[in-house]
Amino acid sequence: MGKIIDILEAERKRPTSADFDVVHMYKTGQFYTAYDWSAWIISVISYTDAVRMQTKDRHPLAVTRIKIATSEQTFCKVGFPFKSIEKFCPLRQDFEGVENDHITFRIPFPEPTDGSEITYERIKDAVEKWTEAHEIKPPKRSQEEMKQIKSQRKAEKAAADAAAATPATTTTTTTHAPAPTNQGGGLIQQILAYSLSDSTPMENIAFIQRLKQQITAIL
Repeated sequence: MGKIIDILEAERKRPTSADFDVVHMYKTGQFYTAYDWSAWIISVISYTDAVRMQTKDRHPLAVTRIKIATSEQTFCKVGFPFKSIEKFCPLRQDFEGVENDHITFRIPFPEPTDGSEITYERIKDAVEKWTEAHEIKPPKRSQEEMKQIKSQRKAEKAAADAAAATPATTTTTTTHAPAPTNQGGGLIQQILAYSLSDSTPMENIAFIQRLKQQITAIL
């Protein structure tokens, strides 16, 4: 298959009306792919034929719109296994091979119902509108970009795993018993101020022992 720029130039260079309905297909692996003008013929004209003739598979082909990296130009393409050509191109004519990976055939256009003429500009406008109706496929990331994405995801996963493995810490506020004074009047104040429910059993015992010591000292 030639370069895509050359293919698109050939697709849009149709000098006579005899070239309007010619479909160019290029072999890529087990598939044949049509681009731009030819893709429009298969997706629009031939699909209408397939529906009208009630062929086995009348589902529309998936259309991929691509932006050329070196310009703002876009194009659409469609493809299918060559063995499925009867399904998608039931009315093809004048089938011939140009090269080992390049074939051509015709899909005649239906006569306009309003009796108007089929012109180059008319078809070109239809192809452009059809192309614009499809979203552009995001460009394929480079190997360097993929490495950076994988590295970032790996770092994020490691951070998340580390956070999950670290037990949560809680801060506990402990109310300590106030130290008893050596004055009798202070004993009552200490007892009233002491929070029994907010202290641990060991703190309660220690507080009682200090009170006993203070009382003993007073007596």
